Amino acid sequence: MKCSIITIHHIHNFGSVFQAYSLRRFLENNGYETDLIDYRPAYFDQGKNKIKTLLGKFVNAKSYCKRKKKFENFIKNNNVMSERTFKSLDDLKAYYGNYSRVFIAGGDQLWNNYHPCGNDDAYKLTFVNNGKKIAYGTSMGRDNFTDDELKSIASKVNDFSDIMLREKVTVPMLAKYVDTNVSHVIDPVALLEVEEFKKIAKKPKTDKPYAVMYLADSSEVLDGAIEMLSKELGLEIVHICGFRKKCYCDKFEKDLGPEEILGYILHADFVLSASFHATMFSVMFEKQFATLLPGTKTNARIEDVLKNFGLEQRIMRSVEDLERIKERVEYSGVSESLESLKRSSIQKLLGALENN
Repeated sequence: MKCSIITIHHIHNFGSVFQAYSLRRFLENNGYETDLIDYRPAYFDQGKNKIKTLLGKFVNAKSYCKRKKKFENFIKNNNVMSERTFKSLDDLKAYYGNYSRVFIAGGDQLWNNYHPCGNDDAYKLTFVNNGKKIAYGTSMGRDNFTDDELKSIASKVNDFSDIMLREKVTVPMLAKYVDTNVSHVIDPVALLEVEEFKKIAKKPKTDKPYAVMYLADSSEVLDGAIEMLSKELGLEIVHICGFRKKCYCDKFEKDLGPEEILGYILHADFVLSASFHATMFSVMFEKQFATLLPGTKTNARIEDVLKNFGLEQRIMRSVEDLERIKERVEYSGVSESLESLKRSSIQKLLGALENN
């Protein structure tokens, strides 16, 4: 059986790259011929602020080019892509409209209409006429949708055979408006064995104990967390995201590729982030970590996954919460919950494919 996945696979964000890689590889490992639809709409290159994006690329041209090359090489060397690249929904309709295969809308915040992708019907597979449609690990990202927003999403995905969502809280919200079975599953990165990621990860060239800071915006809480990690816990601070310095750090790495970012997380003594996937990999690697929330429009995805594992206390919402950074994460019960959700998710995904 041929499967084609549409997801956010090509932007220079290690979480997006690895969730796409993981879902395709898992299906391949289980005997399904699978490719990623190379869909690259223009809005991903422009960012939310086009002028700011272009200025950032110009000022940091050398780092940007190095990072771009690393990400593109990973995508090229580790994924099976569609025969051509698509730029629009019309392109997808013209090519795939009458194909008979399984199409999967997989992973990332594909149905969060706070982002452009959430308003893009390509990620709701409206270009498919004859194929079977499945959603796996698809994120709605929020818990504050209006009824009208939910009805709009439902009207476009009601012909899916199975809808498997990443956030548990969104399952009853969408299920209210669709006839299709809606269930909760784990993020695609957790479908693979942890050892596979450890083989990919590149170990940083440092012998010092360090804390890695990934994808958090400047704030009083971030500054307080960094001060505690640096002064009280004696860790070197490595800032590994973006081109603008968000906090004090001993090292600022601007041009890391997917394997290097993964390596920094794997070998860290502590992970501080506002990233869903940095949080997810921290749990999978059994790291000491704390998470900051990125914003009200996307917080539900992080809150939901940590609640699933009983780790809500690792969210630092205010300066008063920072003392909890010193408390160690005990992983015995967490690992059991992770494995249980992984097993049930695999069963649901393979069951959805077998019922073709």
